[in-house]
Amino acid sequence: MKIAMFGVTGNVGSVLLEQALDAGHDVEVLVRSPGKLATRSPHLSITEGDACDAAAVESVVAGTDAVLSTLGGFRGPESLSVGTAAIMGAMARHSVRRIVIMQGFHLHIEGDPRNVGKRLIGPIMKTVAPAIVRHAAIMGKAVGESDLDWTIVRAPRVIAGGPTGHMRTGMLKIGPWSTVTCGDVASLMLECLTSDRFVGDAPMIAS
Repeated sequence: MKIAMFGVTGNVGSVLLEQALDAGHDVEVLVRSPGKLATRSPHLSITEGDACDAAAVESVVAGTDAVLSTLGGFRGPESLSVGTAAIMGAMARHSVRRIVIMQGFHLHIEGDPRNVGKRLIGPIMKTVAPAIVRHAAIMGKAVGESDLDWTIVRAPRVIAGGPTGHMRTGMLKIGPWSTVTCGDVASLMLECLTSDRFVGDAPMIAS
């Protein structure tokens, strides 16, 4: 596939990029600081720009088959809402249907299990990063109401490490103490991208 990727200089994004290239995909990426991107490949095309710049986003999405986004919002929470809106707009104009997004499990989805961990993470995130919570909610609503073939992979605290081979997915009872490796998140996102698994769904993941 030819994949457009956003957020590739982050912990998960960099691993996801490596996995996508190792799987034989051609990848178009948008990065604000290309010098921070260590990966180089003849199958990788790099565009300098910001995810909130609709024109830059469109130049990366045009001609691709699908989109992967690990925009986290810590370097600018508006990238979650404004950036994702720009991505979806470009997808609509270029008839790209499939998008897989990573987000934290603080993002509430109707039907989430009620448990202590879920109740704890909301107040914690609203105290530590209220703007991220707000922009993530805007993004989640927009994606959920779109007609795209979307998946939002929701993760707890991400730690270094490759695929474990025993990740858990679905509507999980996880909390602030839960963790997931970068490799597990990347593996699930790629699996979703190349299949119809979790289309129109927002599974949680934990290692």
